[in-house]
Amino acid sequence: MTVLLIEPFGGIAGDMLLAALLDLEDERFGLGELEQLAQALLPGQVRFEVEPTRRRGLRGLHLRVQAEGANPPSRHLSDLVALLDGVQVSERVRGESVAVLTRLAQAEARVHGIDLQQVHFHEVGAVDTLIDVVGANLALERLGVERVFSSAPLVGAGSVVCAHGELPVPAPAVAEILSGREIRRPSVGASDGERTTPTGAALLTHWTETFELPERFWNQRTGVGAGTRDSEQGIANLLRVELGSLSAPGSSTEPERREAWCMEVNLDDLSPEEVGHALGQIREAGALEVWSVAAHMKKDRPGAVLCALARSEQRSALEAAVFRWTSSLGVRWTRLERTECGREQRRVEVAGSSVRVTLRQRPQALEGAPFGESDLFPEHDDLVQAAESAGLTLREVRARAIEALMQSL
Repeated sequence: MTVLLIEPFGGIAGDMLLAALLDLEDERFGLGELEQLAQALLPGQVRFEVEPTRRRGLRGLHLRVQAEGANPPSRHLSDLVALLDGVQVSERVRGESVAVLTRLAQAEARVHGIDLQQVHFHEVGAVDTLIDVVGANLALERLGVERVFSSAPLVGAGSVVCAHGELPVPAPAVAEILSGREIRRPSVGASDGERTTPTGAALLTHWTETFELPERFWNQRTGVGAGTRDSEQGIANLLRVELGSLSAPGSSTEPERREAWCMEVNLDDLSPEEVGHALGQIREAGALEVWSVAAHMKKDRPGAVLCALARSEQRSALEAAVFRWTSSLGVRWTRLERTECGREQRRVEVAGSSVRVTLRQRPQALEGAPFGESDLFPEHDDLVQAAESAGLTLREVRARAIEALMQSL
């Protein structure tokens, strides 16, 4: 299981988080992917400036999202969703991004006492925050992150000046988003300024249910994002992320029992082709498992029940996919417990092609046989590409991939 640890010891903002993710220097997500996303969302309106910098003697990557042209327009939630609808991203990225933006809009609506659709996104609707939200969710998908942990963020102290005038820190929207969650403040009497922004708070609370770090973690890559503050007071304005797993590579672990949610949707007016397409979109939205069951509906019409398993934080994305790609009027959710094996992904070379192979880490208490072929799962798409390139059968390529990985282990 690929895990992302977020440590907002010096605060968190959307651009700080994106900078830290870029600083991981992982080939799956870099500045090129971010520029492609910006060009698709807002053609010709965004420019990035990325540079290494230092905060209180510590290095970090600073990212500045520059909006081309003066006075970018204020936008409503519906405007932001419309921009997303025009971009070719997965249902998971779209659903997660809409959920975060909605969380921001709801917080602004509450603190100003207005209707959700009346919220003018001054800071939130600006180009940089739209890029921050969609870019961060795209990064998680490209990096294969399955679970996010975070420690409590430093929120700062004093006051901040924004479109609504001078506001206390944490800003009202930040306080609303973080309601019920642990926060950290600077020492008593310190006027530290704003350290956590609404965008940073919304991403953190959407991705996590509590602010706590795992007891055991194996780090593979570390990235550090720098904020714009370089004050001589307080801790460095930096954010650290770590990409890794909850178990040592190739090790067996005790079974992990985690909460999951089962979604069910009854459909009686879609063709088999449309049902299959909907299943694919729900899977793209981040579901752990997806399947369908034939059923008889009202008036004895044949139909299907779409089912999916998801984490709590993925429910909004799955619902968005259901309501976009089916005619359903509602979904049912059931909470359940899921016993899970650990997973790790390796790459091997087969006939000149790179093939990803997932390793199942069986719990020691459940082991009935030594680690072997039954614990290795080569990625089908990679096998197809390797087979076509080398003129081999899928069976031959699969056998070679497993043999290569067993030798490396």
